[in-house]
Amino acid sequence: MATYSGKPVTLPRPIGVVYEKVADLSQYQDLVNQLPEEQRERLNGVEFDGDGIRMEAPAIGQLVFRISERVPTSRVSFSAEGCPVPLTLSVNLKEASADSTTITPSIKIEIPPMLRPFIGNKIQEAADKFGDVFTSIFK
Repeated sequence: MATYSGKPVTLPRPIGVVYEKVADLSQYQDLVNQLPEEQRERLNGVEFDGDGIRMEAPAIGQLVFRISERVPTSRVSFSAEGCPVPLTLSVNLKEASADSTTITPSIKIEIPPMLRPFIGNKIQEAADKFGDVFTSIFK
């Protein structure tokens, strides 16, 4: 299994607040529903519930990420259901100060070593982009 760590991002929020937002996905569906229709269409039918994210993935079809692990104030992991290869996305949290938290996303995926040179850079880009997603969520 290969692991791709994203760029660490420091957010101006206490670790408890960040953990609660990452560990409970039910609040995000309301945010999606409030977006203008044009922006919702770009999300390609992404749906949230308390423990999961459902989306359409190009060339794969419907993909569901379910929370598979919660370690209070340090990590939340999501496992992919319906994916042709085992895939786990983890959000690792570390207290930077009393009022800020560093998030480091990581993706663990089981791909044959011979394919890593061909798709590893795309997976690394995805891991890096997850940090940007959290930065926009916590603005």
